[in-house]
Amino acid sequence: METIYSSLKVNNEFELCNVYSEEAKNTLEQALLKARISYYMNYPRKRLFDRHKFNCIFCVNENNLAEAEEIVYELFGEDPVIKMISQKNPVDYL
Repeated sequence: METIYSSLKVNNEFELCNVYSEEAKNTLEQALLKARISYYMNYPRKRLFDRHKFNCIFCVNENNLAEAEEIVYELFGEDPVIKMISQKNPVDYL
């Protein structure tokens, strides 16, 4: 039995950026909420020789990627606290 939701694309998240400080995470989180952009944060597993104490990956929907990138560049520019990724999320749920 097919439903109307069977043909919808579900996995359309893009990894926006890596954030390496909690202050930058809070600032970016507030800016995305203010712009009404849905997101989720992924906390990757720490590795043994990781040089960053804090690491968080912001993921946004494909439809909001350009607007979210603008917000990041306006807030941080070329700050080393944030590293832009802008690639498809490698996790496949289906």
